[in-house]
Amino acid sequence: MRGRTRREFLASIGAPALVAVAISSHRTAVIRAAADEATEVLERINRWRGWAGLIPLTRHPALEAAAQAHANYYRLNIGDPDLAGMGLHREKPGNPGFTGEDILARARAQGYEGSVNENIGLTGSLSASVNAFLGTVNHRLPLLDPRYQHIGFGTVNEGTVRIEVLMVGTTAPWSEQASPEWVLWPLDGMTGVPTHFWGEAPNPFPGAQYPLGYPITAKYFGPGTVVFTRGELLREGQPVPVHFATGSGWLTRRAAFLAATAPLTLGTSYQYVIEGTIDGQPFRLSGTFRTASTSGEPLAPGAPALSLPLPPGLAAAPAAIQQRWMAIDGPVASGYREGWIFGPDAWAVRWEPYAEAPGGRRQVVYFDKARLELTNPNADLTSLWSVTSGLLVREMVLGQLQTGDFRFTSRTSPEVPLAGDPAPLNPEAPTYAGLRPHSALVTGRPSPDRRGQQISEVLRRDGVVSEDPTRVGATYAAYDPVTGHNVASPFVEWFQTQPWDPLFIIGRPIAEPYWALVRLQGEVRWVLVQAFERRLLTYTPDNPEGWRVEMGNVGRHYYEWRYGTPPPSS
Repeated sequence: MRGRTRREFLASIGAPALVAVAISSHRTAVIRAAADEATEVLERINRWRGWAGLIPLTRHPALEAAAQAHANYYRLNIGDPDLAGMGLHREKPGNPGFTGEDILARARAQGYEGSVNENIGLTGSLSASVNAFLGTVNHRLPLLDPRYQHIGFGTVNEGTVRIEVLMVGTTAPWSEQASPEWVLWPLDGMTGVPTHFWGEAPNPFPGAQYPLGYPITAKYFGPGTVVFTRGELLREGQPVPVHFATGSGWLTRRAAFLAATAPLTLGTSYQYVIEGTIDGQPFRLSGTFRTASTSGEPLAPGAPALSLPLPPGLAAAPAAIQQRWMAIDGPVASGYREGWIFGPDAWAVRWEPYAEAPGGRRQVVYFDKARLELTNPNADLTSLWSVTSGLLVREMVLGQLQTGDFRFTSRTSPEVPLAGDPAPLNPEAPTYAGLRPHSALVTGRPSPDRRGQQISEVLRRDGVVSEDPTRVGATYAAYDPVTGHNVASPFVEWFQTQPWDPLFIIGRPIAEPYWALVRLQGEVRWVLVQAFERRLLTYTPDNPEGWRVEMGNVGRHYYEWRYGTPPPSS
């Protein structure tokens, strides 16, 4: 009975919509948060979002007005039996305080031209309701959705009339895709996790006997078709009985959720595993968390929060690039993940010519391993591709410096080692120039699909390719028909463990994978190297686990190739 009562407190529904052509005057307006409960609640929500690598929400006056108007409608019509469960989100024409029949209509009535979602609680405290939202499935997903930009609160707390309305929205065109590619909760390493899930409406686990264990959610925002096949929860290595479900509505589709069939144990470590496929390719997500030892233990990410100070080199970068770095490398800077994707800080912020950019130039930011670009600052900055990661390796291998979508300046490909120590100390290593004759983008001759075969080709510094049947440990595991090249198995397996879109970070393969003899800190080592449009990847079999696949410092290589001078120190 307690679970059923708690579910009646919470209801969630949403209404995605195309952005209207006429842009409301409220579109970019935000309000300075007042020193009230809503201010503290917003800070808490943004702290959670920061831990997950998401951009913060800002209060929007139109959503504030819509949320408060609906709270007032509830107060004026408290005796209406339809104001229960999912009916909490609807209004009846002609009733006192009516502003719109559904969430979208109510937002439009206040001038918000965008996609919206809404959570409603009946606890008598906005703070308590938001904490309860995070401990559910349907109410958690809107709070941790990377597509939303804005938020608004409305409350009534008068005697027995209590309601908390929270509306989120975005004025960007609605899309299934966003960054980061995966949003999981609880986060890997999180501590202070609650033990109970009391239920909600709609019920994510029909037929379940509440209370359950705290729910685990995983939502995919990347490209392709995701299919979830299995969810598992372990306590001290032993399976825990769970309910596992996948969403089908617009809010929960592309999401999976699981919860133990009984509340979790205080002060206990758990591991979760969620598996499935994306366009037929398998993936596996996993994480660990520890439940609170006492009811008062606060939730913590298990590492410093991602709302960390901005590195000094990024201070001059556009906000959109700062946010992209924070979403992807913020977890590394906080100690939550290992392995820089861009680098610990930017070391050059420049304007470079680009034909399609406003004024014929765009702002770019250089990191050790990449360059981030803001070609159109007026674009939808919540879109994954509003900030792009440069095709630096493609430009260097082809010897084509890109200055527009269809404009290039010919350059000689650099004689820079693809892996290992710098050129004077690394005389055997193959170079970008040596790789050029082996790219199908240059020759026009795609490589055959060799999936399943052993990789035994060796690339020398002079560009000659030979066979070495003693090279083992990697096979051709995927084939890209767009560029006509295979992908090595260590890289395919590594992609499946990463939370970001490989096409955005890595790009397509532009050459076959080759073994190469290189010098690493003066020691001769065998390394498997493969060039992709945006990155160079290396696989060193005798490296420690977790460091066998690495990214080359192509941002530094490219900067020196383009400007003819060594890059600044990072």
